[in-house]
Amino acid sequence: MKLLHQALATDPRFRKRFRAEAHSSAQLSHPHLMAVYDWNESGAGADPAPAYLVTELLTGGSLRAMLDAGHRLSLSQALVVGLHAADGLAYAHHNGFVHRDIKPANLLFGADGRLRIGDFGIARAIAEAAWTEPEGALVGTARYAAPEQATGGSVDGRVDVYGLAITLIEAVTGEVPLSASTPLATMVLRQDQDLPVPPAMGPLVPALEAAGRARVQDRCTAEEFANALRTAASGLPRPQKLPLPGLEHDPRAGAEPTARERPPVHDAETGVLVLGDDTTSIDLSSPGGEIARTRETPSSSAPRSEGPVADGGVVDDENLELEDNRRAWPFLLLLAVLGIGAFVAFQGRNGQEPSSSPTTVVPTILLVDDYVGLPSTEAIEAIEENGWSYLLTDGRADGSDPGEILEQSPAPGTELADGAEITLVVSEGQQLKGAPELVGVPLTEALNQLEMAGLFLGQTAEEYHETVPVDEVVRASVSAGDQVETGTAVDLVWSLGPAPREVPVLAGSPLADAQAALDELGLTYVVVEEYSQNVNEGLVISSDPTVGALIERGEQVTLVVSLGLPFVEVPTVVGLPAAEAADILTAAGLVVIDTVGPANGEVLATDPPAGESVRQGTQIIIFVRRG
Repeated sequence: MKLLHQALATDPRFRKRFRAEAHSSAQLSHPHLMAVYDWNESGAGADPAPAYLVTELLTGGSLRAMLDAGHRLSLSQALVVGLHAADGLAYAHHNGFVHRDIKPANLLFGADGRLRIGDFGIARAIAEAAWTEPEGALVGTARYAAPEQATGGSVDGRVDVYGLAITLIEAVTGEVPLSASTPLATMVLRQDQDLPVPPAMGPLVPALEAAGRARVQDRCTAEEFANALRTAASGLPRPQKLPLPGLEHDPRAGAEPTARERPPVHDAETGVLVLGDDTTSIDLSSPGGEIARTRETPSSSAPRSEGPVADGGVVDDENLELEDNRRAWPFLLLLAVLGIGAFVAFQGRNGQEPSSSPTTVVPTILLVDDYVGLPSTEAIEAIEENGWSYLLTDGRADGSDPGEILEQSPAPGTELADGAEITLVVSEGQQLKGAPELVGVPLTEALNQLEMAGLFLGQTAEEYHETVPVDEVVRASVSAGDQVETGTAVDLVWSLGPAPREVPVLAGSPLADAQAALDELGLTYVVVEEYSQNVNEGLVISSDPTVGALIERGEQVTLVVSLGLPFVEVPTVVGLPAAEAADILTAAGLVVIDTVGPANGEVLATDPPAGESVRQGTQIIIFVRRG
């Protein structure tokens, strides 16, 4: 039982993804993938139950434990480990699964010494949850992460191939290539560099170089990696058994499996399926596989055909092993044949002679399995193995994954003969629903509309908008009426209202020009006039707010406009000496430009005359009495 972090139980996105991933992972059936038997993700409330997986018991330990104990793999051992893992990954990738976290800790071994990949589906469920891993958890993952995993975008099965290449290099050399002191530095280091494969990897170098390309489009697939390892096998000696750390505590380790425990083996050349007791076989090359026969085989002590030595012991070639959860159908087939033979014998005892034709073939009758929830590829494979044909139709259902079987006809448990047809409804994804109207709708209402439509809020952004009011939706990634799947994430952009305006430079401008500039910015204004010693009449002296200030559209700017120089009254200087009169007029802001008459004479008059209102700076003439 594998318990996941308690914090995950309260994350609804994790529970939803974990349920889907665990259900789908349980359908994976391959000799090198850890079998999942049960799971739980229904924790809720203040003290929720933890999420967990129930898997097959693997007591041989992990590759991580072996390396931590100081063991290093030989090249032959690394080839076998890599080949088994690559075959398991190729099967999972073909069925639409990406592991995302291939590392030594996830390569496990059972008491039989066979490698299994663990934790399929968990990495994706955690990645899509709103949960932060405990401190240090990322470090181990980043050591084996592919460059594209740093971008946060979608990935395919080649991330697993990259992680497996790093794992094999570490297992032989003890070093992790392109590894820095921090996860971030490690990911940056790998963005533009291919994995450097040390010469110590010998014949495995070409395969590992193809698996360690930085550009995902240049990297090999799991199937191509497995084929490259098979090519390299011819240049290596037979491997020794792996020193699995967990087997020393397992009393079953090394014991010869019983007939019931021994998996059936399919001989691809002869078409014969040998059952677990080594004495019964079924000829699968005959039409429908309905002819059964028994044969004597050498004792268990006789030599058996062996493939490479797998982790911990000798096993048959992995491509010839059948999964445990498929062992039942050959026995059902054998029982059906025996039943037919018993029926013929019974008819003979009752005086009815069986047909004398030596070519009579009795059709095989088998029970239909339950295919609902399986990937369509797996269901089709099982149907074809039973000699039936199939018809595929499309459908949709909430909670289903594309390619998942939604319905079948006939129902599970129905008896069918060879050649019968089974109809499968294959999911194209979630139910389609019409997207609601979102543009121009207040944000709170838009969020309610998404929830009622079974959609989720995706990426969000805010922007200034001249016509859309604050907090109304400006754009959405779907249009009203678009048919979208349930659970689709919809991106929204909503308005911050008009952008703030920056007060321009207005001082020194004619009033009309300043007003036009403010009108263009959508600002209002009020004019205040003042006399100025420095600014000509009709020009802007200053503005409030000042230049560069940010204000909202529609706000008011005060313009201070010059009335020119102020007015003064010409002083009375009649009867005063001309020199004294000139000083008084100058002090009043007037400019004396001429004195007519004796310089020290008595002033008779001025032009402009005394008492007249004139602007400061006006020119004035003094008239002086003669004699």
